[in-house]
Amino acid sequence: MVYLFLKNIPATLIASLALPTALIGTLPFMLMFKFSIDNLSAMAIILAVGFVVDDAIVMIENIVRHTEMGKTIMQASLDGARQIGFTIISMTLSLAVVFIPIMFMAGILGRVLNEMAVTITLCILVSGFVTLSMTPMLCSRFLSGKLSESKGTF
Repeated sequence: MVYLFLKNIPATLIASLALPTALIGTLPFMLMFKFSIDNLSAMAIILAVGFVVDDAIVMIENIVRHTEMGKTIMQASLDGARQIGFTIISMTLSLAVVFIPIMFMAGILGRVLNEMAVTITLCILVSGFVTLSMTPMLCSRFLSGKLSESKGTF
């Protein structure tokens, strides 16, 4: 699906690398909280997949836009990451804040859903860090100056 919209194989691979990096990066935090990979934490990681890919695509699209304006790929990566950085931070924090009430739910349901809420919040925060650090670096290294002539429209 990412390739259908971006029409660029390196950009698709960059978004594909951001996904496992963010998901695997969540596992040490889960270990720190003594969580196991049970049904609810696995469900949280699966739900976070869409958030992770979305963050990476927003960053890649902005860098590609700067490249199409005629900038070198390194300058486009720097300018694109600088320009969209606050947006990525606000998206990440607003997504993470949504799950905070679930973390503080009382009763049996609160105890059951606590692990899921913490796991998805951690995954979203790790995804924001990966998007702000690794994605622009990969764009500066793997995207070429010549991108596909076709725009990502049907």
